[in-house]
Amino acid sequence: MAGFLSMTNLGRIAKVVALLLFVLPWVTVSCADQTLVSMTGLDLATGHVNMTANPMLGPSANLPSQHAGEMLVIIGAVLILAGLVLGFVLKGAKGAMAGTACAAAAAAALAYDVLVRVKAQAISDGAASASSNQSGGVDTRQIAELIHVNIQIGFWLCLVALVAAVVFDVLSMKAAAPPAGPPPTP
Repeated sequence: MAGFLSMTNLGRIAKVVALLLFVLPWVTVSCADQTLVSMTGLDLATGHVNMTANPMLGPSANLPSQHAGEMLVIIGAVLILAGLVLGFVLKGAKGAMAGTACAAAAAAALAYDVLVRVKAQAISDGAASASSNQSGGVDTRQIAELIHVNIQIGFWLCLVALVAAVVFDVLSMKAAAPPAGPPPTP
């Protein structure tokens, strides 16, 4: 398939879409059906946390200030950009292979960070914040059970875009590879 919608260009478009999806909501943290925190992919990368008022903990409740940005989210974004750049610099199967590796590594880094690290950190921070704002008798295990971390549509769409980029890049590699078998005889 020649032209603008070649597999190579579809892989590039999927990577650009994945980067654009960093502005959609990725994670919300709630406690007792009250949203405490809402974060986009960009918020996770920069460490910016949108804290809303929590009636259970009072208006002064806040997350601990050690959030500087999720390094694996930053690495994921850099890998997506690297895959785009390498796709333009390297031609043919080499460019597709580099794009595939970068998109797959970015998807793995983002999935691990959001599904494992952010989830655990949110529960830990919520329990620590609750115990520091309550006067005695607070069981942090009970608080942790009330905290729910919800993965939002922006994150899932970003992963889908990265998987699509991998698929398109693999198809592009197959199209760029020379046919197997003996060379034709004259």
